[in-house]
Amino acid sequence: MLSSVSSRLLVAPRAVAPLLRGATTAQRSMASSARVRFVQQQPSGLLGVSYRSFASSSAAACSNKDCCNLHCPKCDFVMNSFCPFCPSCDSLQPEKPRDCPTDYFCLLNQPHKYSIDTTGAEQCYRKLQNRLHPDKVAHIEGADPEVAAADSAMVNDAIKVLRSPLKRAEHLLQLETGVKADDDEADGMGNMDPSVLMEMLEYNEEIDDAEGDEKEMLKLTQENDDRIKECEDELTRLCDEARDWEAVETEVNRLRFLVRIDDRLKGTVNKM
Repeated sequence: MLSSVSSRLLVAPRAVAPLLRGATTAQRSMASSARVRFVQQQPSGLLGVSYRSFASSSAAACSNKDCCNLHCPKCDFVMNSFCPFCPSCDSLQPEKPRDCPTDYFCLLNQPHKYSIDTTGAEQCYRKLQNRLHPDKVAHIEGADPEVAAADSAMVNDAIKVLRSPLKRAEHLLQLETGVKADDDEADGMGNMDPSVLMEMLEYNEEIDDAEGDEKEMLKLTQENDDRIKECEDELTRLCDEARDWEAVETEVNRLRFLVRIDDRLKGTVNKM
């Protein structure tokens, strides 16, 4: 039976569910793996204009080592990361388990990299929100509107995080290392790299000295914008090439302070 299931999976994955009825756990697992290979090997667009075309590869083969194995209750497809709709049968999934980590990269079909396909992420976001709209959910048999609303809120959080260079870096660091951004700890400067701390103190002194001088404040604002760009470029190198997470943590702390300085500078300039 298993060889029959696997061979058919590579031809018609949507017809798999009936074949899996009565299969053992091992057979279901092997069949799901074969289905994953089918999904990943398809050229863009083959699976149709639906959520699965955006989410199939990320949900089936997320790189996050802490992902959980979730089974679609309708077709038993195995997902290593939560997504609202099954990449195989397209059914709306039950509420995400509390102990399953939230991976915004996988949710919006992005790899675990700092440099992402922003256009692709936005497209996936809009597609998901369209499908999770209450008017659409109302026509899905057995769908729980509260679960769909929670999914919609999670998708909103995901795009906000991925749009923000700082939040995106913090989320990636947490997924890869377990280090969670703690603004209170950062405010206390407890784990701040001394060189970064000194740099930030000097920047703040420059701002203090320039108070009331609009021209100088604009100059400092431009300089800080340049520093932020340099920091983002360094994060791209560290996250996507070197995969040096200790250095990434230092650079994330630096970017966090630069963003706060940016807020202070632009807030002061706007009041002039």
